Amino acid sequence: MPCRAVVKPPAVVVLGGGLSGAAAAWALAASGWPDVTVVERGPTIGGLAGSFEVDGRFYPLGYHHILRRDSTLLFFLDRVGALPSVRWHRIRMLFEAGGRLYDLAHPVDLARFPMALADKARLALLMVRAWRQGDWRSWQGRDAASLLDAWGGPGVREALFEPLTRLKFDLPCRDVSAAWVGERLRYREGSLPLGYLPGTNWTTVLCQGMARLLREAGVRVFLDAAVERVDTRDGRVVAVEAAGGRRLEADVFVSTVPTPVYARLLPDDHTADVSRIRYTALLSLVCATAQPLPRDFYWLNLSSLSHTAGGLFVLSSLNPTIGAPGETTLNFVTHLPGHHAPLFALPESELMERYRADFRSLFGLDLATSWVRLSRIPLYSPVFDRDYRNPPPRSTTYENVHFAGTYRTYPSVASTGTALQSGLDCAEGLLAERAGTRGLAARARAFDAGRALRG
Repeated sequence: MPCRAVVKPPAVVVLGGGLSGAAAAWALAASGWPDVTVVERGPTIGGLAGSFEVDGRFYPLGYHHILRRDSTLLFFLDRVGALPSVRWHRIRMLFEAGGRLYDLAHPVDLARFPMALADKARLALLMVRAWRQGDWRSWQGRDAASLLDAWGGPGVREALFEPLTRLKFDLPCRDVSAAWVGERLRYREGSLPLGYLPGTNWTTVLCQGMARLLREAGVRVFLDAAVERVDTRDGRVVAVEAAGGRRLEADVFVSTVPTPVYARLLPDDHTADVSRIRYTALLSLVCATAQPLPRDFYWLNLSSLSHTAGGLFVLSSLNPTIGAPGETTLNFVTHLPGHHAPLFALPESELMERYRADFRSLFGLDLATSWVRLSRIPLYSPVFDRDYRNPPPRSTTYENVHFAGTYRTYPSVASTGTALQSGLDCAEGLLAERAGTRGLAARARAFDAGRALRG
């Protein structure tokens, strides 16, 4: 009988060692592809899910929480051995309006919130309807104002959602995607229990676990190795050159870097929707204080738009073990329309004084901190505007370049889980092209963590 030729799996280079890149590389290597390399500009695997250390304790670069509905994240927490330790905590989300703080899940605060009584009833109906909506494709290409006005009314939109889209994207509802807002409502982040890992920072555990999975699968990882040049020939990428003169050749390249970074590396790639994607920038200041707060909450939306911060998170309210005993860990966050915004380059001392002023106006207290860590993230989140479209899974200019990242997960909420799922989906596409072992992406989506979860 004739022998069937054995087709060797292609060599793959993954650009970017964030969670999308790590998931894609791991899925390919775990499916039997022996030649997979990750090139990451930072010192560790994880990207925006990274962390920092103060006095032997780890803290996130910015707020992160585990959702019960995020099956892909739970799948990977299980893979790294952390899922049985996850605990769940029902948090409080507050909204600031007119200098007062409101918990809209509390009947008294809802009654006092500056919104007409009829609009409050419409808000409840909007939330129920969004929760029941399973497919948002019919709302793609439409604006959030149309959705909110149709399902909740202009009063609901103006009182609650116009400030929130300004905080997130510096855009009015009429310029923001209806499908994205609807999916955000369906996630119900403020009304369902959120998860954490006692005694540690869970994103540190996840990122360290992903690094271990890559090592065990035989993936080569180059850290502190920003890609500086891409070589092409005959409609294909043939190699990348990283910092230090390292040249990496491969048959297939997976780009998980933000699209503006990709556009600088390959300015002549004309794949639809890649070049038009814009990103917000983020200022994230994490600090510790011994002062007790007069209100108990995890998430505070500064909806009056009169503060430097757009939100304040009390990380130790979700995870009481994250900091030193007796300390409260705070996270001030400011979303900006881009890293060219003047506030992004403000000196840390001046920015800290602005955040102290925010704190004083909210609680009547002068914030005293034991330590402060500021992160400036120039490319934080894709701007999900009204006309947003996911780019195709692979380049139409360079036939051997594939894409992964949260910019391909619209209209889902951009999160650790969607980043991981995007990497799995990219790997699944590559495996399907070459009749490789598949199924990880579907298993992650369908992962049932019920018996392992506590709380």
